[in-house]
Amino acid sequence: MPVGPNPLGFVYFVGVKFVGYSGYAYAINRTESVALSTLNKPSPWWVGCVRTGIGVVVGAFVGVGCWSLARHAPVIGKYATGIFFCLLLPVRILEWLLLLRLLYRKFQLNTRRKVILSTGGILVSFALDLIGMAAMFVIPGGAWVC
Repeated sequence: MPVGPNPLGFVYFVGVKFVGYSGYAYAINRTESVALSTLNKPSPWWVGCVRTGIGVVVGAFVGVGCWSLARHAPVIGKYATGIFFCLLLPVRILEWLLLLRLLYRKFQLNTRRKVILSTGGILVSFALDLIGMAAMFVIPGGAWVC
């Protein structure tokens, strides 16, 4: 039974990611390392926008690469979805570290704080995947099934 996202499904998925990342950015801005600073904090909406953009671009690249390999290697094809989500872990580590570098560099977060914030972000990313995929399949016009 083939299944796949319709354009609205992509919009639902990206919308969930944007709102979730914005909420996590709000939490980051309230952490002691950032909240006590006199520096201007990035807007949670801006952080959500940047993080969602990074995820869409990198996720599309990794996804296309993974499923392209899956078509040519039956062993990979059998486990393509699992392989894709396993590949997301190191990818997401880099994505979150990039986001922290781009938008929170001026706060001079120590390594421990970066690890904590990026780990939280990775957990948020995977949780949002589940919510976004559920939204894509539950909200009308989000996915096709035949």
